[in-house]
Amino acid sequence: MKTRLCIVAIALVAGAAGVGGQEREDRTLLSHAAMRAIINEASGDRAVHAVMEMVPYPRVRDRDEYSTHFRETAVIAKLAKEFGFSNVEIESFPQGGRTWHASQAELWVVEPQPEKLYDLNDILVSIASGSETGDVTGELVDVGSGTRAEDYAGKDVTGRIVLGSGSAGQIQQLAVFDRGAAGVLSYNALRGDELPDQLMSQSVSAAPQGKKTGFGWSIAPRQGRDLAARLGRGDKVKIRSVVTSESFPGEMEMVHAVIPGDGTSDQAVMVTGHLYEGYTKQGANDDNSGCALSLEMGRAYIRLLADGKLPKPKRAIHFLWVPEISGTAAWLRAHDDVKKRLIADLNFDMEGLTLKLSGSAWVMHRTPDSLPTFLNDLCASVLKYVAELNRERVRYRSVAYGFTLPVVSQNGSRDPFFVIEDKYYGASDHVVFIGQGIPAVMFITWPDHYYHSSQDTPDKLDPTQMKRAAVVGIGSMSLVASAGDEMALNVAAESLARGAERMGEAQRKGLSYLADLSFNLSLAEAYREAKSTIRHQAGVERAVVKSAATLFADPVSGARKLSAFDALIDQRAAALQNEVTAVYRLKAEQMKQPGTEPAPTELERKAALTLVEPVPPAGDAPAMGVGGGRGGQSSGPLTPAMQAMADARRRIPGHITGELGTVMRQQKTVLEIRDFISGEFEPVPLQDVVDYLKAAEALGQIKLVEKPADPIKGKKPATAKKEPR
Repeated sequence: MKTRLCIVAIALVAGAAGVGGQEREDRTLLSHAAMRAIINEASGDRAVHAVMEMVPYPRVRDRDEYSTHFRETAVIAKLAKEFGFSNVEIESFPQGGRTWHASQAELWVVEPQPEKLYDLNDILVSIASGSETGDVTGELVDVGSGTRAEDYAGKDVTGRIVLGSGSAGQIQQLAVFDRGAAGVLSYNALRGDELPDQLMSQSVSAAPQGKKTGFGWSIAPRQGRDLAARLGRGDKVKIRSVVTSESFPGEMEMVHAVIPGDGTSDQAVMVTGHLYEGYTKQGANDDNSGCALSLEMGRAYIRLLADGKLPKPKRAIHFLWVPEISGTAAWLRAHDDVKKRLIADLNFDMEGLTLKLSGSAWVMHRTPDSLPTFLNDLCASVLKYVAELNRERVRYRSVAYGFTLPVVSQNGSRDPFFVIEDKYYGASDHVVFIGQGIPAVMFITWPDHYYHSSQDTPDKLDPTQMKRAAVVGIGSMSLVASAGDEMALNVAAESLARGAERMGEAQRKGLSYLADLSFNLSLAEAYREAKSTIRHQAGVERAVVKSAATLFADPVSGARKLSAFDALIDQRAAALQNEVTAVYRLKAEQMKQPGTEPAPTELERKAALTLVEPVPPAGDAPAMGVGGGRGGQSSGPLTPAMQAMADARRRIPGHITGELGTVMRQQKTVLEIRDFISGEFEPVPLQDVVDYLKAAEALGQIKLVEKPADPIKGKKPATAKKEPR
């Protein structure tokens, strides 16, 4: 027995030594010593505890929260002060309209047998936000989805309560406003088959003049299908809805805190998370987890600075916990002095979900190509480092099993750290910064099966996931805040190397067009798209490397030094283009087609000579920005210009329209715009882009102007507007 124990002990020691040696291939911009210090200090449990303090369960708010401070605000501010943040302030800004609050809400079946279905105090999101006070009993009518006029054919819903699978707001419009129904029961769901007892967070709108708002209830798919089945059997079902609601003056309440810089730089860094999406919805993961995580990042960072384990920040770090998007925009408007100094934002939205519950990954969303930045690569460097160390790699199994450098909580999972570095996506606070030209990345757990629902509760959170997110966040934040000339060059080199990978990916994408002639492209068109894709990526990478100049003590001098990489990136692009040309010619030979360089079409020639000039928005209206979020619906009849835009927009893939809206305000030609979005995403027909831009011009968003001819060629500059047709 002793001999066996000795052998096991020797094996364990050898395994431990081997694991340490493996780190030589796992590198990030921070040293191993700095990363180990971060790992040892960051606590996922503390972050989960903070969530429990803010949202122990979705609860009916006390009325006095509307006249003092909301619970989440008070908790964040209290803990920030305890942890040593500086300048901790609760700020409030007026918000248009009023804030709805319900103190009582019950939903009953009264016939054929009394049955209580829902109570606000049991499931907070069961009552749709915006429902008006009333005690209403009415016959239930099934309207199918309830989102189309034909769903109401032959059905009298006047004074009745309608049941539908569409959203409460959509059904309210057609049933309550248009046809006089009393209220709505909606069993709308994202995953009605997987999670039949989940209720979605929903709202109804204020009534138009002369109409009643009525009420809306969000009910579970299982409940909705059961009620529909009863009605389908011919049963008569009567429903009673009891609601007591009121409203308070609208306000946006938020917390701001700072970790000061050392005074050597006037630049600043921002860390954001949203405490609120309205004051009724209270999501543990969305997004109290992001707020608790960023709070823990600050606490651990302050401790590490005090212990001398991380370099002191040159740049001040501002932490902002806000109502989503609207709060961030309001704060930046009120603090223009800070906004002008910001060089980066790290946004944390939904961070703590136990990944295996939803088959999720922790996703880092990059900035769009219209805002190229070193920040993507700096954060990816830390993200990939922690992820690689927290998965078992089969090639090391002869040395040791398990993670190379575990980042786990004693109370959390032991799952691998699944991460994805993905393209830009909006719909969170980082869009506000990006819309103003400030680089911002978003971190998120996705998919999240409990998102915006009754099941977004603290029991779904994983302290291990929170710890890993905190480690990545602290590492990234420390790098941006403390970088001097030496680190700035290292960051530029990181971007240069990762950019080479992206250029290779761009070539691979382009070659795939030649391989299968996807998107209904001819061989010549596929060749043009392949070259355009590489050209686009080379332009992005030149800008990415040069963006690291902002980290130098003298950014102008830094940009001059980093411009030396422009020619080298162009050389790499030329080599990739030559390879694409070689493949094109071989492919043409196989297909018995000419392998010549395709000539530009007439439409391309016109598009190359048409400049797109932005028109400043009127008054305080925001400029069009990057999209990727949930688009709003316009109300009222469409004008011909609006209809033309709606038709043109349908032909542009939804994930592209936001970036198109940004790029068309960057003083490019029509052809450059088309090539830009096609290079970033996938080929978009030039005619579709032309139609979109002409529709935007008709709406007064841009002007299409003929590009002045080159005077060297003896041509006069054009004076009249000219549009591609």
